[in-house]
Amino acid sequence: MHNLHYCRVWAPDPEIACQEVESQIMEWGNENNWRCIGGCVSQDNEIYVHDTHSRWIPEDGHTIETINDMVTGWLIPSKYYQEKFHNCVWGKEETPFDWYSAAEYCKHMYEKKVLGKDTFDVLQDTFFEWELDKCGVSDIAGYGEGDNNKIYIVYLDMHS
Repeated sequence: MHNLHYCRVWAPDPEIACQEVESQIMEWGNENNWRCIGGCVSQDNEIYVHDTHSRWIPEDGHTIETINDMVTGWLIPSKYYQEKFHNCVWGKEETPFDWYSAAEYCKHMYEKKVLGKDTFDVLQDTFFEWELDKCGVSDIAGYGEGDNNKIYIVYLDMHS
């Protein structure tokens, strides 16, 4: 399964932003859990495509606002996981996988509670931080705020 995970990083240019994310996550994954960086969008809505082989690349019209809208949609838990959670609560679970699904629902609701709001700002907030195999947003240590640096939102295609 492919998941899109956004990584927020300060860098002097988009190519360095993508390289910095790759460097920070180098040890993450294995032959069954690989990744590809598709590109990024800057805080000024400049688009940079890094690898066209990625399933997730920034396209014309992708902006910080469209990324915020997408992540805000991720805040809504899966109806499937929610149903399995209720089945387990009421003793109607059918398979051991129901318990896994209930746990995933609980993790999702916890992440949403930590966020503490129903909208998302990718320039400030995180969601499933460093859980790179989930749809989320992580803050990656980069070059820091500086005169020539800006925030880039890097598209990380995670296969798990």
